[in-house]
Amino acid sequence: MSKIFELYGYRLDCWSEEASANREKAWCPFMDAECDGGGNRYLSALDISNNPRLKKFFPGKKIVQSGVCSLRLRESEQPWIVCPRRLLSLKGQKANYQTHIREQLIQYANLEQGKLYRAWSEVKIKVETSNSDDEAKSFDYTFDYIIASSTQKRLSKAAELIGKGLRATQKIAEDNQYTLASRNGEIWIDDFPSEPVIIVEIMTSSTSGGNKKKRTQIAMACEDAVVSPETHNGPGINYRQVWARMVSQLIVKSQVGLAWNGKTFWVLQDLLAQYISSTTALDLSKYIAQHSDQVNIIAFGYGDIYERLTAPIIELNESTFYAGPITENVENSVSKGFVEIVKIGAPPDKEHLWRSLFKKTSCGSIVRK
Repeated sequence: MSKIFELYGYRLDCWSEEASANREKAWCPFMDAECDGGGNRYLSALDISNNPRLKKFFPGKKIVQSGVCSLRLRESEQPWIVCPRRLLSLKGQKANYQTHIREQLIQYANLEQGKLYRAWSEVKIKVETSNSDDEAKSFDYTFDYIIASSTQKRLSKAAELIGKGLRATQKIAEDNQYTLASRNGEIWIDDFPSEPVIIVEIMTSSTSGGNKKKRTQIAMACEDAVVSPETHNGPGINYRQVWARMVSQLIVKSQVGLAWNGKTFWVLQDLLAQYISSTTALDLSKYIAQHSDQVNIIAFGYGDIYERLTAPIIELNESTFYAGPITENVENSVSKGFVEIVKIGAPPDKEHLWRSLFKKTSCGSIVRK
C-alpha cells in the first residue's frame, strides 16, 4: 500500500522535534515559505477549524495546504515526487536542499559566472499569432519559470511596449520592484528583462484520485499521516496523466524557447524519465549529453536512499542530463529525435485485444442496412 514518504519536506519515517516544529508552521523547507500545495492542490487543503484532532498539530492555523512531497508505493521502491516544489523551487534567493539541481541548471543553461539572473514564476502568455503563411493562430500556455538577464531601457520605450502611459508604466515598474533612475531628464529602467531567455518546466508525478472510504485521497492521507504516521495510507500514482501532460507540451515549449533565442529545460525525477523510456518510442539513454540542444531534460533522483536514512531532509544529488534535436533529419540515424515521445513504444499483439474483448460483455451492436 502507498505511504507518504515526505511530509512538509521531512521524511515521515524519521520524524523529529525539528520536523514537528516545521509542520506546525506548515512550512516548505524547499521554498522557505509556507506550503502552497505545489501551487495546484488547493482543493486538498486541510480545514483545521472543522477537524479538532488536527488543531494541536497546527496551532493557530485555520487552513493549511496538504504538505505531501512524495509517495512510496512499496517499501522496496524509490519514492515518487508529487510536488513540484520538492523537485525545484526558484522562488526566493535561497537554494534550500536544492543546490545541486540549481547548479546543474546553471551549468547546462550556460549562464555567465557572477552575473545576476532573475526568475519569474507562472508566466502566462495568451496571444493571437500568425505563421509564415500568415495564417491566424493562437498561443495559450503558462510557463513554470522564466529566467532572464537584465538591460537598461527607457521608461518611454517600456510604455510603448505594454501600451500604457508613462505614469501607469512607472507604477507597474515600482509595484514590481524594478530599479528606476533619472538620466538627462528621462526615466530609465535599469533592470528590464532581456536575453538570454531560459524556460524551466517542472514535471512531477500526479496522484490518483484516491478512495474516500479507504481514506487514500490526498487530503485524507495527509491528515492521517499527521495524526498517526504508522497507520496511514496514501494515494497511488497516475502514470499516464503525467506522460500526457508532458508530451502535450514538450515539443511546443522547446520550440518556443528556440524561437526566443533561448533554451527550454525540463526538470523531472529519474523515475519519470525511466517511465517515459519504457512506454514510448523515445529511448532517453541515447540522448545522455554534456551540452544543451533543442530539447533538454535534467532528471534527478534520490540515489541509494538506504545509505541516507539518517537525513531528515534529502537533497537530490543524483542527476542525468539528456539533450537532443526535436527531430533527426539524417537518414538511417539510430536516434530519431525527441518527437519519438509521441509515438508508441511497441504495439501489443492482437491476441491481447481478443483476450480483453472475450472477458467483457459487449455493450451493443451495429447493423448496416
